[in-house]
Amino acid sequence: MSTLEFAHLFSVFDGSRVHEQAERRPSLDDAPPGLYFTVVNNKVIQNPHKNRSGLFVEETGSTDLFIEGLHIDHFFLNERKTPPSLGTFAFALCAITAHLAGLGHISLIAAGGRGFSPRHIGFKVWPKLGFDAELLPGETDGAPHLQACQTVQHVLTADPAWWVEHGSQRRMTFVLAADSVSWRKLVPYASEKVSTGDPHG
Repeated sequence: MSTLEFAHLFSVFDGSRVHEQAERRPSLDDAPPGLYFTVVNNKVIQNPHKNRSGLFVEETGSTDLFIEGLHIDHFFLNERKTPPSLGTFAFALCAITAHLAGLGHISLIAAGGRGFSPRHIGFKVWPKLGFDAELLPGETDGAPHLQACQTVQHVLTADPAWWVEHGSQRRMTFVLAADSVSWRKLVPYASEKVSTGDPHG
């Protein structure tokens, strides 16, 4: 992997420091074991946060390992100091690089929403970029028009406003297969940001 590919995969912005650490057990917030890279950049990343993502590794024998996917453990940008749509473009480059590297998926905890901290908005932002998850049992019981929905993306197709109001935190996945729903969501969304220069992406 080249330096540029590494920077794209782990969203390493100019002027960043990067720390590598192997995690052998799941973290307190259920980040899976793997090789993690923490990115420190006080100009771009929202203080006091540090961005962190890592590659899944699974043992296939006593010593052999293979990479399955990428997990985004923390991702915070300082909206007051970063260019419009930087988060969207950074993730698009990450996903493209992960796909070309042969990874299967990207996972994360999309934070916030009903019952969780109102400071976090990942539950409504990450699905715009193609992340998806199954709905919880009975989650749409009060919404007859959503009874056929099985996933977050199904809900967003039927009634985006309902998800913003009633959605909640959960693990979500971006499937890197070329024909996935994830790409069909990300590509037009990122393209729109390029054409309009929307500062809220």
